[in-house]
Amino acid sequence: MRRRLRGVLCCSGIVVMGVTLVAGSGVARQETTEERAVPAEASEPERVVQEQLEAFNRRDLDGFLGTYSPQVKLYDFPDELRTSGLDAMRERYGAFFERTPDLHAEVTRRIVQGDYVIDHERVTAGGREMTAVAIYQVEGGKITNVWFVR
Repeated sequence: MRRRLRGVLCCSGIVVMGVTLVAGSGVARQETTEERAVPAEASEPERVVQEQLEAFNRRDLDGFLGTYSPQVKLYDFPDELRTSGLDAMRERYGAFFERTPDLHAEVTRRIVQGDYVIDHERVTAGGREMTAVAIYQVEGGKITNVWFVR
């Protein structure tokens, strides 16, 4: 189940619980890692999403936002628009990063399918631990859409 912390989405991208969206030739990585080493053969979408995760964990707002398209859209799955554009993300995540010193997301499972990366995460924020799944769409080296699925 997706959770919010003071009106801000609690994970680095999209939140999904118990979703099975893999078909065909997707790649699943099941190892748990804090700052996972992205394999040399990793796709561009996987590299971008990993960079985003690492910046999230550092609470590096500029690095985090640098992985997103200026027209990025964040949704509650499947199509409820929550946030649009970098200015809105800067406002939400900037405040969240400032007031959440224990913020940390760890990928427990990653699935890559074409331009989509689905991360199952263990997130710590505000003294609470929760799990989440994030679905990112990456185009032209930037995250363009994120869905939070509950």
